[in-house]
This record gives sequence, C-alpha cells and structure tokens, in this order.
Amino acid sequence: MKSRDVSLDIIRILACCMVVLMHSPIPSADAPGPFLTALSYLTAPCIGLFFMVSGALLLPVRQSYPEFLRSRMGRILGPTLFWTAVYVVLKLYQAPESVDMIQTIISLPFVPQGNGILWFMYTLAGLYLLAPIISPWIEKASQRDMQIVLALWAVTLCYPIIGQWAITNESNTGILYYFGGYAGYFLLGCYLRRYPRALSLTAAIAIGALGAALLLTIRFAQVQVDFYRMFWYLSIFVAALCVAVWITTTLCTARLRLASTPFITTVSNLTFGVYLSHILIMRGWLWHITWIAAIPHYVLKTFVVAIVTLILSLFLCALISRLPGAQWIIGYKK
Repeated sequence: MKSRDVSLDIIRILACCMVVLMHSPIPSADAPGPFLTALSYLTAPCIGLFFMVSGALLLPVRQSYPEFLRSRMGRILGPTLFWTAVYVVLKLYQAPESVDMIQTIISLPFVPQGNGILWFMYTLAGLYLLAPIISPWIEKASQRDMQIVLALWAVTLCYPIIGQWAITNESNTGILYYFGGYAGYFLLGCYLRRYPRALSLTAAIAIGALGAALLLTIRFAQVQVDFYRMFWYLSIFVAALCVAVWITTTLCTARLRLASTPFITTVSNLTFGVYLSHILIMRGWLWHITWIAAIPHYVLKTFVVAIVTLILSLFLCALISRLPGAQWIIGYKK
C-alpha cells in the first residue's frame, strides 16, 4: 500500500478491544446471564474483522506462491511458536499431568497447543496458503462475480437457521462445502475495500439487530439452541455486524477526515501481540488480584479487567517491540 488507510487501523484496534472484552468476564455462579449473552454476541465480530482487514490488505496477491508464503508465514511462525512455548510451560506449571509433551510436539503443525487462543494463528496460516490460489480469479472478477460468491458463502452462514426446517449437508460432500468457513471474511474484506459503498449499512444493522432480538427471545423463552452455531463467528448475524462495524468506521473516518497518527499506527501494529499475550496477563494474573475480585458489580468488574488488560498488554508489547527479534515474538518490531 502506497498510503496507510487509517480506517483499517481503527477497525483492527476495535477488533482487538472486542477480543479482550469477550474474554474478560471472570467465571462466577452469580454472573448475570443476559449480560454475558449480550457481551458474547456484540464482541463476536472481532475475528471476522481481523480476517477482513487481512483480506483487504493482501488480496489479490501479486507475488509468486513461494515468495508470498516466505513473507507472510515468516510473520506468524515465530510468534506462534513463541507463545505456544509460553502457554505450554504455564500449563506444565499449573497441571503437569495434563501435558503429553511428545504428542504436543507432534501435533504442533496441525492444531494449537498450550492455549485455545492460538487457533486464530492456524486459521490465518490456512488463509495465507489459500490467498495466492484465489488471487488470479480476484484479479479478473467483476463486482457481480464477487457478489455471487459472497452470496453463496452467506447461505452457509444461514445453515443453523435453515436447519430448523430443512435437512442440510454441511459435511465435505455438501454442495456449498467449499464456500464456507473464514475464507468468506477474507474475500469480504477485499470486496469492501474495492467497492466501499456496495453493501447497505442499513441492511447490515437490521440483520444484526434481528439477531440480537432473536437471541434475547430465545434466552428469555428458554428455547434450547446451539449458541455457538446460531450466533457465533460463522453466523449470518455476526457477519452482518462485521459489515456494519466496517462501513460505519470507514464512513466516520472519511467524514471526520481522520488522518493516520503515530499513536493509531503504533497501537494497530501492536494488536497482534495484544491478541497473543492478553490471556496470559488477564487469566494468569488479573483474575486473581484481590481488589479486582472484590469489585461488587459484575459488569463493572468485567470492564475494569478489560481496560487494565488492554493497557498492560499494550505496554508489554510496546516494550517487546523495541527488543532485537521482536518480530518473532509479537510480529512487529519498532
């Protein structure tokens, strides 16, 4: 990119804040259910937004396949291995009987080890493997072509709803199997960067609000549904929220004529490290601090944990960014 797009930096920062807030509630029998439900739904766009930013910045790839993989995989391989080691060592300290080191090492290329938060790195690596393959099509695709593919992806996001009345095949023999998954967010980011006004903000907000209303209805009516299928990352409602956040941010950035600043740029560059380190700071330390645990109001306690985690994670990553080899730890070196 010849010039930095401040709206993408802001979207990345918003996604990072959502991730931290999502993970902040301290487990408690007294936790208010409606609050946790609303928090989970409203922060669920975080992952889709991260992938959309990556798609907007990377697609279409114009490097050769080996060149692209060397440049992109190198940025995530080091941090993935480093934080895997950190979380595995922590797990060994806390519950050594739960760690099979031989299996852990053998499994490293296939599934995250040490902490579930690292799943994002593996999915991102998979999208990197796919990016050069779909790029020739993206180079030639018209707006209509991209709309058709995104519409097919949207159908897969509706499977949990369609499945209430019809039989669907979501296995690898399904007709839309190759259109599902997180690659849709990758393409969606590219599409919205190429055609920034092509999707309706009103429609996106309406679908997102419909999801919220449906979620509250199900919650209070005590209807049994699979929350992590109906309202999670690969849900039509969450995808609509991603679009709403994206378009709102780009519109506000343009209308306010916001320019990139060193602060915004730096925080955006540190979000990768914040994602990788925040669980260690939050659940390894902050959750166990007496004054935080003593905060009587659960909602306030959750936001305090989130804010303190963000500040400490950013501070830690800012320090690391000044070290030699920082790119192998947080993917960024100042």
